[in-house]
Amino acid sequence: MTGDDPRYGAEVRRRMATLAGAGDLPPGPGVVTARAGDREQGAEILLTGRVESRRLADLRFRAYGCPHFLAAASWLTGQLRGADRAALEGWDWRAAADALEVPPAKFGRLLTLQDAVRGLARNWPGAGESTV
Repeated sequence: MTGDDPRYGAEVRRRMATLAGAGDLPPGPGVVTARAGDREQGAEILLTGRVESRRLADLRFRAYGCPHFLAAASWLTGQLRGADRAALEGWDWRAAADALEVPPAKFGRLLTLQDAVRGLARNWPGAGESTV
């Protein structure tokens, strides 16, 4: 992806330059994970968060997909820090679509993000069985 590619807005280009939030968190108390998507379908993500005092203290991602998807994953890690379980349960992909000017043809990929976020809520410490 070049810096002046007209298919991508400024925020997507900025996020692709650094991919803030990419990586893993080490296993430990309060660490929760969720996976969604399928590489063969063009988008896959693993979210790893650390819950402290019933809030998401940190969030990281590993993802495969187009620049819009990767930028949205990066954006998501910043947006959800400090969120509680209820916020994750209600998170909607449209917020990322609006913030990153994602074209309608890519909306399905953002549903993959929504699935992963809601998976974090399902896997929240003390919430029951993991779906990973």
